[in-house]
Amino acid sequence: MGIKFNHIALSFALLVSTCLNAAYAPAITSSPFEKEYNVVLMLPFCLGTKENVKIREVMVEYYEGVEMAIAELELMGMKMNLKVLDTKMDSLEVIRLLSDPEMQKVDLIIGPVYDNEMFEVEKFCSTYKIPLVSPLRYYPNALGADFPLINCNAVDSLQFLYTGQLVADAFKKFQVVVVDDDLKSNKSASRNFKKGYDLRSGKTCKIIDGKISTPELAWNGKDSLLLVYVGKGYSSSSSGITNNKIDQWIILGPSEWLDIDRFNYSGLNKMYFYGAYMVPYNDTFYSQFRTNYRSNYGGDPDRYTFIGYDQFLFFCSSLMAFDNDFYTAILDKEFRYTHRTFQFVKRGNLIENAGSNLFYLEDYNFYKAYWRY
Repeated sequence: MGIKFNHIALSFALLVSTCLNAAYAPAITSSPFEKEYNVVLMLPFCLGTKENVKIREVMVEYYEGVEMAIAELELMGMKMNLKVLDTKMDSLEVIRLLSDPEMQKVDLIIGPVYDNEMFEVEKFCSTYKIPLVSPLRYYPNALGADFPLINCNAVDSLQFLYTGQLVADAFKKFQVVVVDDDLKSNKSASRNFKKGYDLRSGKTCKIIDGKISTPELAWNGKDSLLLVYVGKGYSSSSSGITNNKIDQWIILGPSEWLDIDRFNYSGLNKMYFYGAYMVPYNDTFYSQFRTNYRSNYGGDPDRYTFIGYDQFLFFCSSLMAFDNDFYTAILDKEFRYTHRTFQFVKRGNLIENAGSNLFYLEDYNFYKAYWRY
């Protein structure tokens, strides 16, 4: 087999198996790729403890996605030694794991999750120049060292700037107005969205409060109008639903609106949504993924299953394609994956994901909205 598990610090009961399910992916007996890569996945499984049950469940969901990605990497012919390590949410345990001399030969480390764990791995990777991926939380380059630190997320304020750029590309013919009607919201969100939109489009979008300065007053009356809401609460959602009924107006709101309890969801139809983590369940890929998942684990895949699948498949296939300098080859390009788009950019002494998602709801089904307009 192309992928070997030299050390798996996970129990059979929790993770079903440390080997690939042969019914899902047959073993590859030959490979065009001669180099064998050493990859380490460090996650807080917290095995053997009664605490942190919810964290353990999330990590298991993530790892199930990793296992499904491994099956595809085998089909690609990748040769890999994979170590899966349990950090136990303990920086001292991380230090112990890093003391293994074999860790100095690693080609890629994905994880850990929490800052105290990441700090120890950052020191290690900066010394040995090992690419380090922060999979679930934004982590700054605390040491300021020159080594490839890759964030799968951006800090919230910058995520709005990147979303503004995405909207500028996707809605080129629209007049764009930002509605910031939440008195408790951080106004930097709307300002950063405007900055990203204005820089990318060469046009100017307005920011209104939706009450004194209304969409009717802001609209030029001739172009189609895109109203972008930054408020995540019920009042912003209700305002968006009201304005969704007006011809020539399109509403773009945060994905959090979908989680608000309401008696009638029909008002959300034909709306657009932005968010980093969204999977359209009517998508053909989801149907196939769900079938494969059920054959391995039963039930339905969760959000973190898709995240684990996308991230592990993306970074390991990039490593296989571009070798140890893969992190330079993925910059300033767009890769559309299941749960989000990967679009990595260099900012200062780290690399972060500027990608996001746009979806629209039509007949109560989600569709990816890339370049529809």
